Amino acid sequence: MATPRAPRKAIGGVDVQLEEFEDDLRHSLGFHLLINVNQEAWAEVGELPDEDNRLTEEVIDGCFLDLKHRYQNVSAVMDLLEHCRILIQNVVWAAMNVPRPGDAQAHIEAVVDNVEAVYNRVIYAPLRTEMIMANHSAEVLQRTWRRCITDPAHSACRRRLDYEFNEAVRDLNAL
Repeated sequence: MATPRAPRKAIGGVDVQLEEFEDDLRHSLGFHLLINVNQEAWAEVGELPDEDNRLTEEVIDGCFLDLKHRYQNVSAVMDLLEHCRILIQNVVWAAMNVPRPGDAQAHIEAVVDNVEAVYNRVIYAPLRTEMIMANHSAEVLQRTWRRCITDPAHSACRRRLDYEFNEAVRDLNAL
């Protein structure tokens, strides 16, 4: 069982986040399927053992950890990420639960390429759009809040200044 890890801090814009996700998915999935799959059991039974399928699902789930953590409060993004996770798990399951081909490495590389192609065809554009919209909304809120809290003409700023002044007066009186 893989050791759980904390989500990484997001650095960069949406395109950087998606690129990191795609790279992580490609490398993690490729490494897992090439190294961790029980090749003998696959050849003998003609499909992956249940344990290998379960571990593959865990590897895929782990690739979504960072994006799910960052967008946990954005339902449109979370819905697309969940749809993507299920889609990728099913694509991998369908592609790997076949009799082991003679060149298993080439088959696994094709599976990883096909996962990327399905992701690009079905998920990438709507996911990127929703992530951009969520980031834009957050930036607008942050910009508006910064303006409100620093403009003395705004009531929120006046209340903050009054509170800070009263706190300072209380601290001076306490001396």
